[in-house]
Amino acid sequence: MKAYRHSIQRKHKKEFFIPDFTATGILDIDFLKLKEKGIKHLLIDLDLTLRKKRIYSLDPDIEDFLLENMKRYKFKSLSIASNNMTPLGRYARPLNAHVFQPYISGLKLIRKPNTLFFQRILETIHASAQECVMIGDKLKGDVFGGNMTGMKTVLVEPRGNDYWYDKILRTRHREQRAMRTYFPDYEA
Repeated sequence: MKAYRHSIQRKHKKEFFIPDFTATGILDIDFLKLKEKGIKHLLIDLDLTLRKKRIYSLDPDIEDFLLENMKRYKFKSLSIASNNMTPLGRYARPLNAHVFQPYISGLKLIRKPNTLFFQRILETIHASAQECVMIGDKLKGDVFGGNMTGMKTVLVEPRGNDYWYDKILRTRHREQRAMRTYFPDYEA
């Protein structure tokens, strides 16, 4: 896991797109380092972070790795924070994880990166933002949303191919360009 944002002072909104750490994948995250930073609660994106698209269960290696690290470092909670609108219990149950998905408030759909989405999580798990880390594969939904809420963030490389809407929106291209702007040594 590589540290990125540790020396940056935030002055512009664009800097909220910079993760605290990057990792090749979920299995490469240094949970000891996160524990040393005061993290007590893990929030993890599902699609392309924990699983590839069209896969309907988590890899046993990922389940074992997360459960082992939860126990070893005595994290208080693990939550799946996803914009996916389908039932996610099959992914949460083996991890004993909470599930947080978009919800309606008034006439508005609240989802990542909206800070209301993250505030709802904090209220539900009884945690402060400083005690939480948001781990995900997207700069906007995961990193920007987590940073705007005051959490630590970890950007991981996506597991597998993007969804059609990310291809049309050229999400990865824009994210890689943003990372190279701040970190010339960044390798996609």
